Amino acid sequence: MEMTRVAVMLLALLCFLTAFGFGIVSVTTSEWYVDKSNTTAGAPYRRGLWIRCDFDGVCQDFSTDEVDDELRTTRAFTIMALIAACATLIACLLSLDEEGQKWKLVAFLAFMVTALLQLIGVGVYTDELRNNSSFNQGNWGYSFEMAWAAVFLYGIGGLLYLIVATVLQAQTRVRYSNVRA
Repeated sequence: MEMTRVAVMLLALLCFLTAFGFGIVSVTTSEWYVDKSNTTAGAPYRRGLWIRCDFDGVCQDFSTDEVDDELRTTRAFTIMALIAACATLIACLLSLDEEGQKWKLVAFLAFMVTALLQLIGVGVYTDELRNNSSFNQGNWGYSFEMAWAAVFLYGIGGLLYLIVATVLQAQTRVRYSNVRA
């Protein structure tokens, strides 16, 4: 039973590390939206959270008037998700101790909060692009897809931690109580 618990915790940590990596890549790259229909020189080709690039490979920051509330919201929530992920990592590390039962529940909650923050950020961006007619000619980029993958991996990691904190811990207690009897 102990081996199962360790394996589930390691799988949860693997989900976390993958999601965290995806989150960092998605925030720092310029491939949230790709428009291959407009091949005019100087026309926006790739768009990220911080910069946009044209077909010539020239990238520049968004000007102040180009940054709308939806983009600001997406930026804020994805960054908050990365900060919450750091707290999740701390809770996961504290839960590795045999006496760290309460930290397992904290880690579960931290996973879920991180997933929720990431979900809100990516959901706002999705809604913005789906409702904006000027973006109907392009495709989602790999940064966007990695951000969505991070949402699901944080959620799966949280559910795995919940399994460790409740089901497997209860089975361990039953096994030890049967040994004592």
